[in-house]
Amino acid sequence: MRLFLSSAIVVALLAACGTDGDDDPSSAPATDETTTSQEPTADVYTTDTPADDRPDGGPAFPGNTARQTAKHSGEWGLVFSDVRVAEHERFDRIVLEFTGTGTPGWVVSYVDQAVLDGSGQVVRLGGNAILDIYASGTTWPAPGYYSGPRQFEPENGGDVADVHVGGTFEGYTQVLVGIDGDPVPFRVFARGDPSRLVVDVDDDGAR
Repeated sequence: MRLFLSSAIVVALLAACGTDGDDDPSSAPATDETTTSQEPTADVYTTDTPADDRPDGGPAFPGNTARQTAKHSGEWGLVFSDVRVAEHERFDRIVLEFTGTGTPGWVVSYVDQAVLDGSGQVVRLGGNAILDIYASGTTWPAPGYYSGPRQFEPENGGDVADVHVGGTFEGYTQVLVGIDGDPVPFRVFARGDPSRLVVDVDDDGAR
């Protein structure tokens, strides 16, 4: 399956980040933002133990819904291979998995519309709030790249109603997520062995 963003995103991405390690694909300044100091750990889990099944180990949820960013580690060589969604007792988890060495960075924020970068195409996405997820340090084309559905409704997603895989271009992988209800706090962190980007969305109904 060929997933990619329009070549028009080159200008925006190079202007915002190029290859100098700036992990923000958006040229618009954020009024509120949380920057995470990434300290990924190589877990004892194996590739047969999905992160979905291990709800422990994440940082505390912030008290707001501000954009969150962190830099990747290693070369720009992670290959996006899978995306999973699972409901937990107090949050809903979205996991982007990668092959290769290093750990992904991220830029994650709520947006007004589900828009594919570069093309400007608006995606019809289920849910009320839209979470725009970028993983940095990634590459395409590459063997073993994601071949799953471009858009799907998770069977066990809790408030995560819809997922659209935007693709990978110039080191960034975009995934758009539709969430039922108003925007709620979320936390983002990376895990190793295998490399994963984890986004947990606070389950407002569990409070």
